[in-house]
Amino acid sequence: MKKVCCFVLMFLVLLAGISAAEVPDLLGKWNGSWTSYDEGRGPHTMTENESLFFNFTEQENRIFAGNLTIILENEIEINQGFAGAIGVDNKTLHITEFDRGYVQGTIISNDEIELIYLADGENASVAIDRLYRMKA
Repeated sequence: MKKVCCFVLMFLVLLAGISAAEVPDLLGKWNGSWTSYDEGRGPHTMTENESLFFNFTEQENRIFAGNLTIILENEIEINQGFAGAIGVDNKTLHITEFDRGYVQGTIISNDEIELIYLADGENASVAIDRLYRMKA
């Protein structure tokens, strides 16, 4: 009986710990780098003349939204909105970009995220982004 009580007590402690996990706060500006493969262009690694910025502007519990800016080496600036959700594990990200493509990601720490972008069809593309929270 003592073993059963200990097992039940350990289970309840673990369950309380799992349910008490805090949803990470993504709000703010993040910047980073990418490597990609684009149909018709091939592999590409971000150059020092290129930039990637994510701005998480809204978050309610595990749902968030914001906008991203990509500046390419020919000074073309791409701006678009996104929205997403944090998985129940508080580590996995699922994002849709409003213009095109989907992103799966992992929260590595409070200040670091890895994202994998996928777009199919004409002009298909894949990219791996590494983002870091910008300090105010």
